[in-house]
Amino acid sequence: MDRDLDYELHSIGYDEQTPDGGIRCKNHIVCETVLPRWFKGCYLCTNCDMLFGRILKITEPVECPICLEVKKGITLSRCTHAICIVCFKRCYYGDESRAGEPVFPYPEMEDEYWDDPENPKWLHDPLIQSYHEELNAWEDKKIEKYENEMHLRTCPLCRN
Repeated sequence: MDRDLDYELHSIGYDEQTPDGGIRCKNHIVCETVLPRWFKGCYLCTNCDMLFGRILKITEPVECPICLEVKKGITLSRCTHAICIVCFKRCYYGDESRAGEPVFPYPEMEDEYWDDPENPKWLHDPLIQSYHEELNAWEDKKIEKYENEMHLRTCPLCRN
């Protein structure tokens, strides 16, 4: 594929992995990925290439059928309907927050614990047992929420 020098010149982005600057993914508005400068090709990150297989079509402000707000939107890949970018991210990526996740009871020894969680010194610790119960309950809630939001991965208008 030919290089798009104009796109490279006007799409410089920075993130943790490319502190010296790289080329923003053509779907950067959704995925927020910055590609290394050596990356050529179609300028799509691996996630966008696998999830969508194309450059997403950004639309002018539309009334989102999910949140009912008028914002810049994205045309869905399976149909021609558009939803706002925030709802699109929620539909495709879900809730990525770690809010409510229990805190490990011994922060200074957390790495040691995860290196060897079967170590006998951890097995009978009441704080660690309580932590595991809270962590399992938190993970169960996240899974339940994900399953309850499966309908969001389809178009809210035509269900495609």
